[in-house]
Amino acid sequence: MGYLQAENFADENYHAQFLKDINEEIGRNSKAPFVRNFRENYEGGNLPIYALVEVFSFGTLSKFYKNMLNKDKKAIAKSFGVGYTYFESWLESISYVRNICAHYGRIYNAKLSKTPILYKEYTQVGIGNNRIYGVLLCLKHLLKNDVHWNLFVDKIELLFDKYQYVKISTMGFPENWRELLQH
Repeated sequence: MGYLQAENFADENYHAQFLKDINEEIGRNSKAPFVRNFRENYEGGNLPIYALVEVFSFGTLSKFYKNMLNKDKKAIAKSFGVGYTYFESWLESISYVRNICAHYGRIYNAKLSKTPILYKEYTQVGIGNNRIYGVLLCLKHLLKNDVHWNLFVDKIELLFDKYQYVKISTMGFPENWRELLQH
C-alpha cells in the first residue's frame, strides 16, 4: 500500500492527482471480480499495488513511474537493463504513440511531440527520436526476450512490401531498419 503515501514519491501534488486518477480507473473496473474482491473483503478496500497495476492505463503507469523516487526508478529500469532516464522517456513516448493509435491518429509522416531519449549508437548515425522508428527502437530494447518481436518486425516488412509507394524514411526508418530492429 506504499503507493498511497505521498512521501514515497517525488512530487506531493502529482501524487494527489495520481490518487484521483487511480480511483477513476478503479471505478471504471469496479465490476472486475478481483477489484470487487479487494473492495468488499479487505480492510479499507484498497487494492495492493500488484492488483492495482492491472487497472492502470498505460498513461497512468507512465505517470506513476515518472513520480517515483529516483532510487525506485533505478531498480525498475535495471530489471529491463536500461538507465532510468531512458526508461522514463521511453514509457512516456510509448504511451503517447499508443494513444495516437488508439484514437485512430496518424503516425505516418508524423513528428512526435513526446520523444524518447535514444542511445548514442542510434543518434550518431542520424536516427531521430521524433518519428515512430525511434519508439520502435525503444520497444526493441524493452522486449529483448520476447519471442513475438521478430514476428512483429516481419509484419512491418510485409506492410512495406504491400504498400511500396510509402516512403518509410518519413517515419524515421533508415535503410538498415530491419537489421537494427532484429534481436
